[in-house]
Amino acid sequence: MTTSLHAKRLIVLALRVTLVALALFGCTQTPKTPAELQKSALDCMRNQDLECAERDWRAYLRLRPNDGVALARLGIVQNQRGEDAQAVVQFQKAIALGEGTYDLFYYYANSLANLGKTDQAIDWYYKTLDVVPYLVDARGNLATLLVQKKRYFEALALLASFDEHLAAIGQQPYFTGQRIAIESDMRQADPKQFKEKAQLRLSKTYGNFYAPVILGQSRVTAFMVDTGASVSAVSDAFLKKSKARYQVLHNSVTATTADGRHIRAHLINIDSMRLGAFSLKDVPALECAGCQLLLGEKTLSHFDLSSSEVEGVEFLTLKPRRI
Repeated sequence: MTTSLHAKRLIVLALRVTLVALALFGCTQTPKTPAELQKSALDCMRNQDLECAERDWRAYLRLRPNDGVALARLGIVQNQRGEDAQAVVQFQKAIALGEGTYDLFYYYANSLANLGKTDQAIDWYYKTLDVVPYLVDARGNLATLLVQKKRYFEALALLASFDEHLAAIGQQPYFTGQRIAIESDMRQADPKQFKEKAQLRLSKTYGNFYAPVILGQSRVTAFMVDTGASVSAVSDAFLKKSKARYQVLHNSVTATTADGRHIRAHLINIDSMRLGAFSLKDVPALECAGCQLLLGEKTLSHFDLSSSEVEGVEFLTLKPRRI
């Protein structure tokens, strides 16, 4: 019995010595350098180990608190972990240090949206698209928020203009489904709740402003705003498909395209056109095989146009003069 008890005491003592040794060994380990922490954090992000990534970015930032890139990456990790309030703090610090990358703006907008700060999220999604216009996730998320704010036509112009750009370069439209969903929701909504009855705000897509237009039975379609053109223009294919009513005023006129080519066109008068929430009557336009869809000065003369810049992002606002 005594021998057994003695053996147990020796085992316990040996375990304590081992634990002390391990603790001492751990305490004497050399702390990771900033470069090592940064590499480890990036490796964790690549492996989708978000807990590891957050831990290492936090450790890195204790050593390098003014590294804007690291702050942005920590914010991105926190956004992906659902820690949006903390992520917003990191993003704001990074922006204050001069960081301005598209992914910083995008994830910042995501976190703001998740926190219910819709107006701020809309602004930052627009900033994201100003940097990278082809980021479809940002464009789709932005359209969703605009619909929540009952700004249906601004959302549709945002999506339709991108789809028109894709079609122009021979690619399939990306936002067909979302546009259908928005138009369906808009038809069922109470028009009194629309936020675009007094004015319509347009953003740029690839350097041009596009307005949401409905012609005849067409879906909402993006028409480029062209103050340098005297009249609006439609392609013969679009006009035929829309089944819009019109009269031919002149069978053969010469039109000059944006790239300087001279083409033959018909001068027509379109019975009615909807530009956003506004209805226009007797709209003069050129119709030809190669005509780009655009709104010219005679159509735009129904509106007061004002341009603005919101923290680097350009907008064009249309306010009706007489509708």
